[in-house]
Amino acid sequence: MALAMQSAPAMAEEADDSTAEVTLTEEAPEVGTTDCGGWRGATAGYSGWKVSTSDCAWISPASKKNPQHRRYKWAAQSGSNTRICVQVQGHYWSTKKKKSVATWTTAGCGTSGTVVVRWSGPPKKGGGYLGLAATPKVRAKVQPGFLGVGYKWA
Repeated sequence: MALAMQSAPAMAEEADDSTAEVTLTEEAPEVGTTDCGGWRGATAGYSGWKVSTSDCAWISPASKKNPQHRRYKWAAQSGSNTRICVQVQGHYWSTKKKKSVATWTTAGCGTSGTVVVRWSGPPKKGGGYLGLAATPKVRAKVQPGFLGVGYKWA
């Protein structure tokens, strides 16, 4: 699994053993931008939600005041005459459950969309939030009356 480090000024390459050795290779994109290799292909489900999972983890940085967020983008296959509905997964810290909780947020229906979701870890003493590492996921289904379609997301 490759990691896209958002809080450091570089991306980490995958280590092939358990030594946690990190090689700095290039500057990371701004927090909240797409990463992890760009667009991914997926297909929408006919009878229900079909989940597509990224092949890398997205890491939000710690913050001094507000929780961090992640931006998702999606687009149906160009030239297709169909519409889909898309939901994306975000993460927040539940003070009641004392753990990170994943939530699905509607990213819209149609042929394309963009949505920003919360992606932060537990609150820090003195204010702010710790970062969170998790695997981005989207799910999509075909709107009634339309044929199935491939789509891409980032």
